[in-house]
Amino acid sequence: MSDVFIRLGQGGAVSWKSAVDSAASLPSSGNQIGDVRAVKDTSELYIWNGSSWAVISGSGGGSTPGGSEGSIQFNTGGAFDGSAELVWDSTDKFLGLNGLAIKSLSSSISLVDDTSTPTTAFSYNASTYNYAIVEYSLTRSTAKQVGRMLIVNDSTNVTIHDDFSTLNDPGVIFSASVSGGEVLVQYVTTSTGFNAFLKYSIRQWI
Repeated sequence: MSDVFIRLGQGGAVSWKSAVDSAASLPSSGNQIGDVRAVKDTSELYIWNGSSWAVISGSGGGSTPGGSEGSIQFNTGGAFDGSAELVWDSTDKFLGLNGLAIKSLSSSISLVDDTSTPTTAFSYNASTYNYAIVEYSLTRSTAKQVGRMLIVNDSTNVTIHDDFSTLNDPGVIFSASVSGGEVLVQYVTTSTGFNAFLKYSIRQWI
């Protein structure tokens, strides 16, 4: 392949150089800023930045993903790799770290004013997750609360401990029960004329 020089806007330019077989074959001398070479074994493009060769983002997409289905990709010696201890579950939407499931922040959940009977705010599978740490925020009119629920169950019984800090008492009390194979995180509220709004993130494991 003969060299090709392309001038870009704002005084920039790239100069296409002959392809090489691997990243290890990229020349370490005789380069100019803007030199670009294709690497055959990974189908990636590299550009000389004045001191080293850098992969051009989104250049090829031809590299084979590392690890099994769901593995998050990371760089190992310049190649994609994956691990069963670092995965993304696209169905249930959680990051898996060696059996620890970390779920993203929930949407806002409305907790109805003047609810005297325990009512479910959210739930999760009791047998899949015996242990859970729920970190949450709660707003109700001018009241605010941030807390952490520690929940343990054996698919039949469940206990919950709610540790929190408040600015004005929002008048919301959480509890938990097991029903139909699910842990139900429930609430009651006082009568203030305002609904409360809950957001939470949860870490779970067996």
